[in-house]
Amino acid sequence: MKLLGKMALLVPLLVLVLAGGAWGAIEKAEMINGVQWAQWSNQDKLVYIRAISNWVDFDSAAQIQTQARTGKHWFSISMALNKALKTKSLGQIVADVNNYYQNNPGNLDVSVIEVIIKHSAKISPS
Repeated sequence: MKLLGKMALLVPLLVLVLAGGAWGAIEKAEMINGVQWAQWSNQDKLVYIRAISNWVDFDSAAQIQTQARTGKHWFSISMALNKALKTKSLGQIVADVNNYYQNNPGNLDVSVIEVIIKHSAKISPS
């Protein structure tokens, strides 16, 4: 039983050490823009859009619960984005982003999330 207890402590510690090494290799967080987007495969793009969709779903649900609990309602970019993106498939969102960068080659420095909010979901003025 002692060995099992030690292993239960060592395994999470090993995971943290290995993950710490991986995190150390990353220099800084940055917004993904058209330069990176253009280098990705269609599958990579779909995964990125799925991740954003998952975050928006989670955040929207949390805000709905908070608003119900407090009785206060406010504008939420996540809730607006969630509502707008629910009408599209992941592939349609990828196509919207692809089209934006193809039609605006001088705007490759614009972040993908900005393109989604302004041009795919159309919840913010261009």
